[in-house]
Amino acid sequence: MSIDATRWAWTAPVCNSSQRLVLLSLADRASEHHTAWPSIERLAKDTVLDKKTVQKVLSDLIKSGLVVDTGERAGPTKRVKVLKLNGVKGREEYTHNWDDSGSKKDAKSRTNTPKNGNIKQTQKRNDSNNWNNPENGILNNPKNGMQNQPLNLSMNLSQEHDWIPDKNQLINVLNTAGQQRNLELIFGLPDFEFQLGAFNAHYAGQVMPNARKLYSFVRWIIDKFERYQKANPNYVNQSGLNTAAVEQPLINLTDSKPKSLLGSIE
Repeated sequence: MSIDATRWAWTAPVCNSSQRLVLLSLADRASEHHTAWPSIERLAKDTVLDKKTVQKVLSDLIKSGLVVDTGERAGPTKRVKVLKLNGVKGREEYTHNWDDSGSKKDAKSRTNTPKNGNIKQTQKRNDSNNWNNPENGILNNPKNGMQNQPLNLSMNLSQEHDWIPDKNQLINVLNTAGQQRNLELIFGLPDFEFQLGAFNAHYAGQVMPNARKLYSFVRWIIDKFERYQKANPNYVNQSGLNTAAVEQPLINLTDSKPKSLLGSIE
């Protein structure tokens, strides 16, 4: 796993959420030279996308220049493409500010030396192609129908856990998995915290990169949500959601949780 590659994958100018997810999966498996060679099956399993979609996304990423086919092949059959993430910068390069022409500013403006005890923050990107920006609290991807949606969901955890997913990243991956209309319902599961604990217990002792663990938890919680919804058909009606209101601000889930507990546990 490359931290630099993962940071780059979160901010690369992709065209849709599927490209973002595949880039994150590639970054999660990238070497120190920012190359990766996961199979189509592996990428499909990581991203919860079907194989044909993964193949198309990879083709589009190569055409856009974000990913380069090195021409090398890996795997037991020597048929898996070795892909290079194009444009990954080292951590020190992210502290540099750039002017509108793309040239570096003078050295004084790029330093981050605390003269009065306050450390200056690095400049944030303002990329119009960066549809999902968790830092500004808004998902704004017109291609998936979710526009100007405030990220005001809460996991409402009352106990300590070995691993807790980043809320904004969790929402992004749930959206790419087609759960845009179910966000409130998933976060509002009465046994959400129990399921997080069960997930951590299931994977206890396994060394797993954070991005892969995030994808695994998304598969886990979607499965539990679907089981709970099947056992409690009225759960959808209780949420007050409807397909025509997906662009409205999401409500606070504090008072909308069902009273039944652990209804999805087998």
